[in-house]
Amino acid sequence: MIQHQHPKHSSAVDPSPVCPWREPQRDLLVLFPPATNYFMEKRIISGVTVEIKKRLGRHMSPDENPLRIYRARHDGQTLGSALVTRVKAEHGGIEIVTGIERDGAVHGVLIQSQREPADIAHVITNANFLASFVGKTAASPLRLGEDLPAVPASARFSAQAIADGVRSELIVFSFAEMPLEAREFGIHTNH
Repeated sequence: MIQHQHPKHSSAVDPSPVCPWREPQRDLLVLFPPATNYFMEKRIISGVTVEIKKRLGRHMSPDENPLRIYRARHDGQTLGSALVTRVKAEHGGIEIVTGIERDGAVHGVLIQSQREPADIAHVITNANFLASFVGKTAASPLRLGEDLPAVPASARFSAQAIADGVRSELIVFSFAEMPLEAREFGIHTNH
């Protein structure tokens, strides 16, 4: 049984408008099978919001700052992280759980909730489609027909919404994993 831990440096889960993680035990068994516990860590990334907005091409959502990172652990070692977000699809929200390796690459993607019609749901929950995210990073374009498989026209909007959600998670996560000094004082480049 996977246990949720509340370490001293992590704040407890509080009710908020962010997307909840509905089935952490089930998802961790799929994403990180050896995991025996996890904890949630909140990362406030206000010092780099300007840079993040540039990379995202939009303002950050409540799911992104503070970023809630669920650290999957086994025998005191972090195996990877899980991020949860909700994206707007053609027929309603789609909730995504993304497993991320310690190096920042996607380990796996799960759909925890969706309301698409059966033909679209079949495409976006297909194991081959979801497996195409594995190994992608914050630098990956995550575009259908490019580094992700093409999908039927009826599923394009919803499939791209998932891709955009995963890409956003990877970008925000990459900034959240920066050393604290870089996050607190922003990134300064000389151009």
